[in-house]
Amino acid sequence: MLRVLYTVPNSADPAVGRRIGMLKTGGAEIAAAGFRRAGVAMPDLPVTHAIELGETFDARFAQRIMAVVGAAMSVVRRLGHLPPPDVIIARNLEMLPLAGRLQAHWGGTIPIVYECLDIHRLLLRTDLIGRAMRGAERRWAQPASLLMTSSPAFISNHLGGLGPLPALLVENKVPHSTERGSNPALGLPDTGVIKIGWFGALRCRRSLNALATFSRAMSGRVQVILRGRPALSEFEDFHGFVEAEPYLRF
Repeated sequence: MLRVLYTVPNSADPAVGRRIGMLKTGGAEIAAAGFRRAGVAMPDLPVTHAIELGETFDARFAQRIMAVVGAAMSVVRRLGHLPPPDVIIARNLEMLPLAGRLQAHWGGTIPIVYECLDIHRLLLRTDLIGRAMRGAERRWAQPASLLMTSSPAFISNHLGGLGPLPALLVENKVPHSTERGSNPALGLPDTGVIKIGWFGALRCRRSLNALATFSRAMSGRVQVILRGRPALSEFEDFHGFVEAEPYLRF
């Protein structure tokens, strides 16, 4: 059985639970180590070991970096007692230095997978901060054996700069199948209204404005349903904005 150590920046992220489920379906035995978002309880993950590395705050990248620096000083003490895994998966950029510390502790031969499903906006800046962030990413990714990402555009437009690192593309698509499932909504009466769902971590002000403008322009022929956890720090008044829009519902 493949033993996987999964290091995550936000253990409460629903996508983390789904990834763990995928790994377990593939037959892996998983230990998870990650940070807990302030005000959110550590989830009950289906893993053999769950280690909390500290507390972080949403939309406070500098604080998250300092939390990673602090965790780097103690991560070997906290996880070094575990059986050496067969592979370490580092989810997102800030987990790479922790994975590197653990790799060195266990002899330097355990492969690291850099799971990059999101590129932070600081990495896209053209100023000194952006160059420093990209330099840190290149340095921290050096011990990695594989890059796992969800978009070919991430590889061609950004991650290709990491050098000759093999890439595994895992797109957010339903696998091809000869069998088709059934959609219960297709059996409902046709009301002539198209419903758009925006689910998950709601943190893009431009997307919210675009959906509001579009739904108003369609005069009710399109409705937008929002579900998930809004990043309130990214909006002036998320709840007030949605309540004022006639075709948006949270």
